[in-house]
Amino acid sequence: MSEITVRRMDFDFPEGIDPVFMNGDHARSFSAIGLSLLLPYLEPYLIRTMKIAKKQIDDPDLIDDLERFSAQEGQHYRMHIKFNKALQRQGFPKLEELEEDLADDYLRFSNTKSLRFNLAYAEGFEALTTAAALFSFHHERLGDPDSPVADLFAWHTVEEFEHRTVAFDVYDSVCGGYFYRLFAGLYAQFHFLRFVNRVTRYMLEVRPAGPATPDQKRERRAAAWRGLRYALPLVVRTYLPWYTPHRIEFTDEMRRVAAKYTEMAISTS
Repeated sequence: MSEITVRRMDFDFPEGIDPVFMNGDHARSFSAIGLSLLLPYLEPYLIRTMKIAKKQIDDPDLIDDLERFSAQEGQHYRMHIKFNKALQRQGFPKLEELEEDLADDYLRFSNTKSLRFNLAYAEGFEALTTAAALFSFHHERLGDPDSPVADLFAWHTVEEFEHRTVAFDVYDSVCGGYFYRLFAGLYAQFHFLRFVNRVTRYMLEVRPAGPATPDQKRERRAAAWRGLRYALPLVVRTYLPWYTPHRIEFTDEMRRVAAKYTEMAISTS
């Protein structure tokens, strides 16, 4: 039985959400917005890629996982579109231009790149989000835990962890190859993180952070240290030849969070 549960959610985001929603931290808030703006373009690209790969897979269990993966990703980008629309973006006119460039990239990848490249790109994204999910559940929280924004990212994170093996298994089943997966995956991570970084830099130019208080400086230094000490090894191990997401298991905390959003869902399958 697959542990991938498709949850149809309906988070309600109030209009005019303050874009600085993470404890007054402009950079982290804008990076989260950059990620949210990325997903309505990246996740349909992943779904298109999996639809093509499905034709070359015979294993019924993997096909079921692939279909559940795509259904989860479809729910994710729809909720992120809803969140993105709720943000006050009138003060950031260049965001639309950055999104258009990104949309063009993903259409070009689908139309001109090999299936092997697109599957390796998908695994590069999924490997990084698996590492990020582990870090998030151990060390990171997104602003007010009772806010719909925190719910959006927590629900998305736990589902990314649920389907952590799918892109890896589909790539391995259809084409395989460690070195190609490594280098195409590294390119993928460079590509989508560059977009997030461009959004963050631009938004900071438009709405720069004021001087940080001593407490804020301490917290940001602590966050940077946590990232180096815990998150970096999680990411690096995904580049090793023997890496497999099958060895990464759900924790009790993840199961609690998954159960919370199963209860909140309009429907599940």
